[in-house]
Amino acid sequence: MKLLRAKQDLDHHVWKLIKLHSLQEKKILVALSGGTDSVALLRVLSKVHKKELLGACYFHHGEDSNQEYRKEAQVFCEKLCKKLGISFFPLKSSMLAKSEAEYRELRYEALDRLMKDEKFQILATGHHRDDLLETRLLRLIRGTGAQGFQAMHVFKDSVFRPFLEITKKELKKYLREEKLRIFEDPSNSKLDPLRNWIREEWLKELERRARGASAALARSLETIALEIENRPWGDLLSQNESYKTQGLSRGFYLTLSPFEQKRLLAQYLFALGKRDFSQSHLEEIQKRLDKSQKVITFKVGGCHWEVNAEQVKVQS
Repeated sequence: MKLLRAKQDLDHHVWKLIKLHSLQEKKILVALSGGTDSVALLRVLSKVHKKELLGACYFHHGEDSNQEYRKEAQVFCEKLCKKLGISFFPLKSSMLAKSEAEYRELRYEALDRLMKDEKFQILATGHHRDDLLETRLLRLIRGTGAQGFQAMHVFKDSVFRPFLEITKKELKKYLREEKLRIFEDPSNSKLDPLRNWIREEWLKELERRARGASAALARSLETIALEIENRPWGDLLSQNESYKTQGLSRGFYLTLSPFEQKRLLAQYLFALGKRDFSQSHLEEIQKRLDKSQKVITFKVGGCHWEVNAEQVKVQS
């Protein structure tokens, strides 16, 4: 996508996506943190969507060394929503997370409960092109396989991410033109050191050595993702329709090639919302499942597995 020339370009871009996915009459909840991405998203939606169908939620992650920022950020988000005429819903975690994955899991669980309680149909997040590129590079490094390329979609499973073609630089430009302040979390750079290194060092060095390389890399990985998504491998998980309640069929799993077994396990974990696993985790699970015992329990990649003669299941 060409660099946006004016704020109207971003408004029009999001409006077109809302129309494309038939979201005009849907009740949308914005995940609002006070940072660049979510503030830009809230502002755009306040202009192109019906305000009576909009709401925003700030999720407070609990009382720790960053609690003062969170209190101030919540006040900032509430004032912004009042200024824009949008309903505001503050939530607070009852427990402290220890990792970025735990933060994300607690946040999405809370947002899901709020959506059900308040009858929201769509969750909108401010993930942008830089986020998508970083996520794909992280998954390549960790070796999660084909699913890692797909990473995020503009609209899938009631989650709307309209900025996936937009850079953070463009979002900052938009906010300057809208004369809106932001309230960035100072702990963001500490949550995932590898992601922060990719963002602050590797990609910036790549750009210094070859101007435009980051954008070209993002386009290349998007092309690969689309090719993977449309290859005739078939969705192995669709042949295990009861996976959410009963897990995978062990008999079906054993009929697959080693490559297909790993693909099925990866699809299963992604469908359960698990993201922080690597190729080595999948191979370790394969080794455990190769054993002849009828009943096995083990923990790999932060997941508790229960296996019997009929089923292979992750316990929630």
